[in-house]
Amino acid sequence: MYLSKTDFREFLKCSKCLWLKKNDTDLYVPPLVTEFNQKLIDEGYEVEEYARQMFGEGTLVRGSNEEAAQDTKKLIDEKSSPIFQATFITDAGLLAKTDVLVYNEFSDAWTIYEIKSSTTIKTGRDENNIYDVAFQKLVMTELSIPVEQTYIIHLNKEYIKRGEIELSDLFTTTDVSELVEEKYEEVKSQADYALEFLGNKDINLSSCTCLYSSRRNHCSSFKVLNQEVPDYSIHDIARISSKALSGLVDSLIINISDIPDDFKLSPNQKVQVDLEKSQEPKIEIENIQKTLEELDYPLVFFDYETYVSAIPKVEGFSPHQHIPFQVSIHILDSDMKLNHYEYLADKIENAPFELIEFLHNTVPAHGTLVSWHASFENTRNKEIAKIYPKYKDFLLDLNERTFDLEKIFMKDYRHPGFKGKTSIKKVLPVLSPEFSYKDLEIQSGTEAMENWHRTIFEELEESERSQIQNSLLKYCELDTLAMVKIFKHLLKI
Repeated sequence: MYLSKTDFREFLKCSKCLWLKKNDTDLYVPPLVTEFNQKLIDEGYEVEEYARQMFGEGTLVRGSNEEAAQDTKKLIDEKSSPIFQATFITDAGLLAKTDVLVYNEFSDAWTIYEIKSSTTIKTGRDENNIYDVAFQKLVMTELSIPVEQTYIIHLNKEYIKRGEIELSDLFTTTDVSELVEEKYEEVKSQADYALEFLGNKDINLSSCTCLYSSRRNHCSSFKVLNQEVPDYSIHDIARISSKALSGLVDSLIINISDIPDDFKLSPNQKVQVDLEKSQEPKIEIENIQKTLEELDYPLVFFDYETYVSAIPKVEGFSPHQHIPFQVSIHILDSDMKLNHYEYLADKIENAPFELIEFLHNTVPAHGTLVSWHASFENTRNKEIAKIYPKYKDFLLDLNERTFDLEKIFMKDYRHPGFKGKTSIKKVLPVLSPEFSYKDLEIQSGTEAMENWHRTIFEELEESERSQIQNSLLKYCELDTLAMVKIFKHLLKI
């Protein structure tokens, strides 16, 4: 049994979940790998291939872990450099792969280069890139291989694609040697403890430390390890602090309805708790009426779908910058007449420009635009306005006329059925249960992104491509139609 860098990261998050992975595969629940997750993995490989080009000709180590480790040892003995995916295994069972390893003949030592597809070096609780590099240094040091320096190579968020990719501008290389040294002893201690812990034949599986984390930070086996925790619990309270969460867990309070009335919460959190206790909606009719009266007809309900790639694919765009490729528009006149318009790009090169032209030809010169979580669309408009100055005034005018429908549900319309959330997929089933995303082939923005990626970059049968495009149109149409339905519900009350 090996402890890899990925295993070590999982151990730091939840030791018991990793124990299940290594010792009880029947109980272990693996993380859900969505099409979007796979896209991120594939992009990581793509970024790595680009970054390797900066080091010239080298040797790429392949094969099983054991074979790769043997081949790496030969390359290390020969002082071959650079080595890509160098693999190391210690007698204790630590396993590490380095993205790039470079030999310095003057110091007779090696330099580690870790390649990341992000635009920053992450040092947060959920993912700490310094731990990753420190773990690699630890494994090499345990094998008596001297490590001189450690670097992290990541994408430059300021890079803008102009013609062919310029590697020197696309990437930023940061010396993290001092940071790695600061974490080294901690990583060594934790790695030793991980090997010891995973070697136990039995452990207490009644709970795990994820009890003290919010829902999005739970391990994949949380339900197995914490069977008493309901699907909607204190872990779902919006923006709950670790201190508040710890206080509730230590007081053996798991259900939201059991939280004492005098427990310190923010005003919004207090409303969420009160809603769960009362099971009665909290609706400020007068505030909603005043807000709706300020809207000008025709109302233009619109929604973008966007594509993100680590390596920019379109001129003028940067790494991980959103590229709008689809828009759905429902226009509602003052007499409640509704018309629908839509655009879906079939090529990536001109997608954003053609989408803007479609908007320019479709959106009326007057009236209020309505979006859900409007900051997303507004940000896209600002970004595109810089790339296509011809439409700058038009796009900024759209932003000036845009109303965020979600805001009503953040302060004036609260419902226990929303479970503390305000996303359209939480609000719609409560207000208009006859409408649902469940019957659609595509049910989320990330699924839309990945499926559009397939139509652009994969060789598909025309029938399959057409089917995906049709599913994309149905999904985006439902997003704007859902806003119309929710708006009409507000009018009724």
